[in-house]
Amino acid sequence: MQARRIVLVTLLCALITVGVLALVRAATPGTTLLVHSGAALRPALDELGAMFAKKTGTSIDYNYKGSACLLPDVCVSQKGDAFIPGEQYFMQQAVERGLVKPDYRVVATMTTVLIVQAGNPKKIKGLQDLAKPGIRLGLGDPQAVAIGRAARECLVKAKVWQRAQKNIVMSAQNVTELSNAVKLKQLDAAIVWDATAAMYGSGDMVAIPIPAKYTVCSPVPAGALKFTKNPRETQAFLSFLASPEATRVFVAHGFGAPPKTKPCPPGRR
Repeated sequence: MQARRIVLVTLLCALITVGVLALVRAATPGTTLLVHSGAALRPALDELGAMFAKKTGTSIDYNYKGSACLLPDVCVSQKGDAFIPGEQYFMQQAVERGLVKPDYRVVATMTTVLIVQAGNPKKIKGLQDLAKPGIRLGLGDPQAVAIGRAARECLVKAKVWQRAQKNIVMSAQNVTELSNAVKLKQLDAAIVWDATAAMYGSGDMVAIPIPAKYTVCSPVPAGALKFTKNPRETQAFLSFLASPEATRVFVAHGFGAPPKTKPCPPGRR
């Protein structure tokens, strides 16, 4: 019985080793991949790109922008290897336009959160307070960035969208602009991704969870561009992003793990 267990463990280890070696061999040393990615993903993807380069010798160059702004880049340039927007809506748009292969995968999730200035001087407790007089509210531009669409959906769900609009003083092109504006006290509040808020300390801002019935959970999809000139290396990189090792990095940066059966937890999109 003990001998059988040793054999099984040995076989399992061998299979794992073969899998790792296959991933390493799939990427050609000296190759550089161009990856178009949403700006909110930068902290995790920078680290993962460095890890992948060390493992395989294949470097990653990122084009970081608001998710909607990436589509024109890809359409016009017809260059690049992978597309990783911050929302599935933009991935679906890319698939419909024939830019991305339909076999993309979800590698992480992001959830909306309300952020306010350190110390919360305006005593903001939730979404309803965003409609109070004198609140300087920042949201992402829904035409340019995934967090803008998500924030508007949160406010519509909470039935505060119409009243809160009068307080919007910033329509940002990426989520980092919103966080920095709150940190610098240019805004009293903003709606950002939880992974973005996790980049800052309590001395910079305060994160206030949004109730599940109002919040928006966004899957982070990653797919290969149809015109990639490095299909083998691109698939190796996408497989790496979907690995347990990469998931741990995403989670360490405040992202949610990729769902096993549903895009997001119950009560979220």
